[in-house]
Amino acid sequence: MRNAWSGLFGVALALCAAMPLQAAEPKIGELPPALLGRDRQGDVVDLAQHRGKIVVVTFWASWCGPCRKELPGLDALQKHAGDKILKVIAVNVQDSTEDYRTMMRQMKDFSITLTRDRSGEIAEGYGVKAYPNLWIIDPQGKVAAHHVGYGEDSLDRLVAQINQVIVAEQQRRNAAAATAG
Repeated sequence: MRNAWSGLFGVALALCAAMPLQAAEPKIGELPPALLGRDRQGDVVDLAQHRGKIVVVTFWASWCGPCRKELPGLDALQKHAGDKILKVIAVNVQDSTEDYRTMMRQMKDFSITLTRDRSGEIAEGYGVKAYPNLWIIDPQGKVAAHHVGYGEDSLDRLVAQINQVIVAEQQRRNAAAATAG
């Protein structure tokens, strides 16, 4: 009986070793995966391109009703804030080519950066399991906040958190200037 259990344990251990590990989501203060897909022009979108700015990254799908409510609000936020301090990147995850193209036509006037994650690999790197899935990245490229889902007060909370990140960045810069000066 002991040999049977040892054999089963060995098989279970081998199966676990062969299974891919689910990526853990980045924690607050950590650097998240940098690559976010390609934009409409086919250019690679990398978080490093936006260092010095606050970056909002949201993962969405066309079938997700809350995502479709969130995206116009994020676009309005991007238009209001401009590109100097804020960059909103919306990563579409695993939609069919037809659904993706339909959504791109509907969002043709959006100013946010739209990318595509056909395989789901980018979303997996962020540990995304539900949509919408939104990340606020600080000017140093580290995770400042993470939100899953969308509600009527979501944009208000997002703006408040962005303002907190702006204040923290200003304090960081002031402290750096004081020690350098």
